[in-house]
Amino acid sequence: MFIDAGFQEVIFPSLWEADTFLDKIGVEKERQMWTFKDRGDRNVCLIPEVTGIVQEMWRNEWSRGKGNPDRIFYVSRCYRYERPQRGRYREFTQFGIEMLGDANKTRQDEARDLLQLCLTDCGVDFTLNDNVKRGIGYYVQGGFEAEALNLGSQKQIAGGGTYPEGCGWAIGIDRLLLAKYG
Repeated sequence: MFIDAGFQEVIFPSLWEADTFLDKIGVEKERQMWTFKDRGDRNVCLIPEVTGIVQEMWRNEWSRGKGNPDRIFYVSRCYRYERPQRGRYREFTQFGIEMLGDANKTRQDEARDLLQLCLTDCGVDFTLNDNVKRGIGYYVQGGFEAEALNLGSQKQIAGGGTYPEGCGWAIGIDRLLLAKYG
């Protein structure tokens, strides 16, 4: 579906510079980051999410040349020091898309429509909520979230929105599977 829509797969490493995420992903998620010093005494982390990396790559590299991706998808392991419980894990998998460059209304609508199509194709009952304040510092407008009501308090299965470099969303694969199979 995504390759047919012009997206390219990008694979991201699990270890990244911690500064990429500080002051961007929200106070709660910052507290949940697995951070440590590497052998070069740099502050690094196990990635808590992917959008921050994508934004940094677009600003520093991809936006400068032709042939660089502007529509990407990824599947990535992410890590947060959460209190483990049903639907909330310290290691989890995200699937997401990012549409980089001009984040106009047409692109925002396309991203949202792709999320709906993806979740519908997965056979999950969900509700899509618009204009949600996501608590993530890089979003510039209200975001959107997909909820699977059968999951109770951990019902968010996907979320996204617009940021200065573009727009996108991510699905928590672990929660998606819980929503579908229980």
